[in-house]
Amino acid sequence: MGKKRKDSDDDKKKKKKDKDKKKKEKKKKEKKKAKKEKKKSSSSSSSSSDADAAKPEDVLKEKAAGLATATAAATEAEAPPVNLDSLPPVEEGILRFEFSIEEVGPLGLRFSGGSPPMILSVAPDSFAKKKAIPANHEVRAINGLALLPQNQQRVMQFLKGRPLVLDVRPVGWKPPEKVKELKRKQAAEEAERQAKMAVEKKRREQVAKEQAEEAQRQAVERQVREEKERIEREEMLARARELHKEQREKEEEFRKALNSEPPELRKAAEDIMEADYGTEIKLQDRVGLPLRLLTRRKEVAWIWAGEVQELIGGGAPDDTFTQ
Repeated sequence: MGKKRKDSDDDKKKKKKDKDKKKKEKKKKEKKKAKKEKKKSSSSSSSSSDADAAKPEDVLKEKAAGLATATAAATEAEAPPVNLDSLPPVEEGILRFEFSIEEVGPLGLRFSGGSPPMILSVAPDSFAKKKAIPANHEVRAINGLALLPQNQQRVMQFLKGRPLVLDVRPVGWKPPEKVKELKRKQAAEEAERQAKMAVEKKRREQVAKEQAEEAQRQAVERQVREEKERIEREEMLARARELHKEQREKEEEFRKALNSEPPELRKAAEDIMEADYGTEIKLQDRVGLPLRLLTRRKEVAWIWAGEVQELIGGGAPDDTFTQ
């Protein structure tokens, strides 16, 4: 019992301690939250006060800027007074059209972008159509002021005012003197081009002629060469036939000379030449044989049918050798 009571007291102390700890943490969180809200409110109040303080100045600046813009726009839109007597005279190629104070409203013209602007089209039953303003013309000046890239936007605003003087010119127009100069230059360039073409044509014709002549010359040379080769070939064949005939005649005479020897001597010479080395050959009723009989075979002869034969061991006999 004593032990159980002690455990219950410990549990109560522990629970109380945890409860106090939770309260402290809760208070800390509330303090932090209060500080954040205070900082936030102070920053918003300061910014609102700054904005309120700066508001009158901004309003004044905006009003001043708007007034300046309106003044500039009114100045740009307002056309200077037109004095017809003070306008520069109409230049060559320029078409001038005037609109009086009574002709109020749209002109009926549609312009292109770029500088100078071009009249793209003219609306029917318009002031421009009644004055026969042509399309595809460039606007060169308005109220005597030339349209330049730096002032084109401002000068184009003068189209709304009256009276109005509009100067236009055909696209690509050039003074007659310049046109004549361009035509003269083009004619000179064309003449030079034609002259170059004539020279080139003559050169090509000369080259073609030389090539044709060269081809003809080569053809003639080839024909002459082929004819010469044909004649030489025929002469060689004729000479070869003649030499062959002469050789056959020589061999025939040589054969006849060989056969003119007595048969028994020719046979004895044949046996001697065919016999093996060291064999004894007996001749009937003779002691020896003429040397010419032993040289009447082509493989051992020095001269055979008039032709010098290669010696055994190589070489040929000199011109002083005689059989």
